[in-house]
Amino acid sequence: MRFVKIKKASSLLYFVLALYSAFLLVSCVPTNNNGGANSNKPVLLSPQDEAVNVEFNNAVLKFRTPTNEKYEVVVKEAVNNAEAYRTVVDGNGDEVSVVVPKGKLKPTVRYKWYVRLRDDDSVASDVWYFNTKSNTPPTVSNLKPDKTSDHPFGALALTWSASDSDSDDLTFEVKVYLVGKTEPVFTTTVATNSAVVKSLEQQKDYEWTVKAKDPWGSESPLSKATFTTKTNEAPERIELLNPKNGQVGVKFNNLLLQWEGYDKDYEELKYNVSLNDSQNLLSSSALTQYRITGLKPDTLYRLKITAIDTYGLSKTQEFTFRTKENTPPNKPTLTEPTNNSRVNFAKVTSLTFRWLNAADPDEDTVSYDFVIESEGNIVVSREGISANSQSFSDPKSILDVGKTYTWYVVAKDPHGGKTRSDKFTFETYENNPPTKPTSPYPANGAVNQPNRIPRFSWQSSDSDGDPLKFDVYIGSSPSDLTLVVATDLTTASFETPQLFEFGKTYYWKVVARDGYNPPVESDVWSFTITNKDNPPTQPVLLSPSNGSTGVALNNVTLKWTASSDAETSRETLVYYVYFGQADNMTLSATITGKTTSEIDHIVTGLKPVKTYYWRVEVKDNFGNYAYSTTWSFTTKQNDAPDFPTNPSPSNGGSITASSTPAMITLSWSCSDPDGDALTYEVYISRSTDFTGVEPIKTSITSVSYTAPDYGWYYWYVVAKDPHGGTTKGKTWKFEIKK
Repeated sequence: MRFVKIKKASSLLYFVLALYSAFLLVSCVPTNNNGGANSNKPVLLSPQDEAVNVEFNNAVLKFRTPTNEKYEVVVKEAVNNAEAYRTVVDGNGDEVSVVVPKGKLKPTVRYKWYVRLRDDDSVASDVWYFNTKSNTPPTVSNLKPDKTSDHPFGALALTWSASDSDSDDLTFEVKVYLVGKTEPVFTTTVATNSAVVKSLEQQKDYEWTVKAKDPWGSESPLSKATFTTKTNEAPERIELLNPKNGQVGVKFNNLLLQWEGYDKDYEELKYNVSLNDSQNLLSSSALTQYRITGLKPDTLYRLKITAIDTYGLSKTQEFTFRTKENTPPNKPTLTEPTNNSRVNFAKVTSLTFRWLNAADPDEDTVSYDFVIESEGNIVVSREGISANSQSFSDPKSILDVGKTYTWYVVAKDPHGGKTRSDKFTFETYENNPPTKPTSPYPANGAVNQPNRIPRFSWQSSDSDGDPLKFDVYIGSSPSDLTLVVATDLTTASFETPQLFEFGKTYYWKVVARDGYNPPVESDVWSFTITNKDNPPTQPVLLSPSNGSTGVALNNVTLKWTASSDAETSRETLVYYVYFGQADNMTLSATITGKTTSEIDHIVTGLKPVKTYYWRVEVKDNFGNYAYSTTWSFTTKQNDAPDFPTNPSPSNGGSITASSTPAMITLSWSCSDPDGDALTYEVYISRSTDFTGVEPIKTSITSVSYTAPDYGWYYWYVVAKDPHGGTTKGKTWKFEIKK
């Protein structure tokens, strides 16, 4: 009725309705970034807009793509906008088909779908709608067995046929009843067209049912069938699988006996197993294998197996096999002490002989006999060792010093097999102590020494080649020597920053240790410091001020006042700048020849937000030293690099190439607020999608790039400083033209 009234409405009303309809149509079409319809967009093909009865399992969506780029296919429920399926496909400039996987769509639901350039709604198709078909219930037929008898009751396969016009994945509820009973004796749910029912009774009538269900809650009608089980029969036979009946050369250790019983009723059988009628291995066991060890080699064995069914009927069979002949163990390998080695009795309080375990081909347990000989006579002999080593806590009680010995082991199995190792020799000896330290520097009785001795040294050696360690003692009298911070030295020299008193005589000695003998002491030596008590004046640190923060990371100027000295001109003073961590300041610079009242030294390459310590030492011509105090400062936080700018070719610009591929140069400008040296990663792509693009890495502001073809290219630069600061630049583009 309303349609008739509209037909009779005025022309003005027709005009308004036409405008409104046009507005609705346009609003359904995704637009490009400029607001207009995009003519280069995907085109939907099928199912047609507002299609009905569309398959909800494996629905096929067809569309046409304008380019070879990647596209997203999106399917949503029309009512609540819930996403049902999304996938990415490669465009091919032609028709593309996408199958919506089973289970993604539902029956009797209205959906909308569209295709767009991946992550780009500005290049999108129209939005189309479709309605999925109604769900159809499944059906079940052809139940087997049905109305038949003489079926095995131990295990019986039930099968059926099923169909579903929607190709749904079905599940089946199976129940088995004794005829006349309401409670099932067996229930299961399966996803296949078969089930196995076990442990039924003999000579009974059974009814069984099957019902199919689809994922949407629809069920098939209940299908029924009947069958009758057979009379019980004794087990039919037993087959020995390992070893085979009558087999010879069978392993006699860790032998896995395996068998299988066969029963026409498919019952779960139990077994009694015995060996040689005397060794019972299993009794009433459901196992069909048994591992046995400790058999004898080259022996005939008789195996008896009895299979017993649920009703007590049984079947007994006997089998025989003969074990293999014994094989002796493999040859042992000696490892320690090595062949022709020398054993120092001054170093060891115990002596251990080691060898690798000898494998046995028959998997026998191997024991060892251990023998030491000298000049053809046995010195030590031990038998039945289960380990792969033999230790002596007091080797001197059984072995002599300065003698050569031979040792070996014999591997034995329990059946008399034995194999001897090679023979190794070793020589015993005693260690000698190190020599007494001599040749001191400063020389004994040296005078006019500077108040800082540049280096102490001495000589000592060890005839056995033992690594030596040294302790240095210094004091103001021969009877009052103190262990200085010089212990466990591994070289015959020692340096110390200690400043000695002017005009005073000092005494010192060195103690040498080889780790095996009592320490050996040098004589007590002496040296006298010069009485020229005129060290340089102390350097005074100026900047950066002590404890200052926010200091730059590069080109930090350390400044201090110059020292003066009564006997030395200013330009001959030597300054040592120590810089670093509080517990690890190292020599950063040696400066001389300065005549100015203030001296400076520049440090660079510092780390952000880190505290550094520094001090200055000064030395005059007489070797006298003076020290500044130690100051510290903390560097500023790192600033990330500035944004890359000034691209070449310019953003949106073009390059003319006579042919492709074409070699081009890309360049840019970039700086760092902290003055750090920068590195760059340059990403270049044929589209705005840089996924999978490997960057070109460089430490300069330009790279060479081989453009494979004509067209547009997109690129951006990532600037990185040494401290983890990173700045990603703007994405630029350029075109290569003919």
